[in-house]
Amino acid sequence: MDRINKNSFTPPFYQLATILEKRILSGELKAGEPLPSENDLGREYELSRTTVRKCLSLLAERGLISAQQGRGTFVSRPSLDRAEFSMNEFNVHVAQMGKEPGYRLIHVRFRKELPEFAIKLGMVASQGILYYCRLLMADDEPVAVEHKYMAYIKGRPILENEFQYKAFSEIITIHTDILPVRSQAILSAESASEFDANLLTVALGSPVLKLQQALYDSDNRPIGIGVFYYRGDRYSLVSDIQPLKGER
Repeated sequence: MDRINKNSFTPPFYQLATILEKRILSGELKAGEPLPSENDLGREYELSRTTVRKCLSLLAERGLISAQQGRGTFVSRPSLDRAEFSMNEFNVHVAQMGKEPGYRLIHVRFRKELPEFAIKLGMVASQGILYYCRLLMADDEPVAVEHKYMAYIKGRPILENEFQYKAFSEIITIHTDILPVRSQAILSAESASEFDANLLTVALGSPVLKLQQALYDSDNRPIGIGVFYYRGDRYSLVSDIQPLKGER
């Protein structure tokens, strides 16, 4: 059985969510099946009921489970009518092209002030901002640049490989204990800036696909903002929603 590492920087509720998500996606827990009760999960993984509830809330926001009043919590049947774009889909898309996906962390910086577009969305960060930039590649050819902004919490370090490989929502949850519950994305066309053009190895002003994503907490406050620039001649955004494994 997977165990909770209480000495890890990753919060216990997030570790448990990862364990249960793996069991669901592998088909071990099938759609319509009940999950163990909060008390049973707490005893099995030696966690408080509050921690277990936070884990279940995360899984519910991901659409993997749902609570039925008076009956308990069950593995959800997959929703196939919602489009989502994720970095996992970047991996799949590039692999389907017969290429190897790759990531390169360009830099991580502490900033005292948010960019203007984040302020307009209402984002606030009293202790400062963590900003990082990654380059996304296919067979070592640059296809996209991403810029991420999130609240800085003093004393909550993030490992470099977490910036390198983890999804933005996961990094926010681990670093701040704030659970992103809503994501809004806006897709538009734009001309590449000098910085992004150099990373993408295209001419200044070349057309790129711009995807701006904002993650919100339960109080509808923006807690993380990402801006992606994709080479229009090398990449198209695809959403492919499939039933959970084991579901027919």
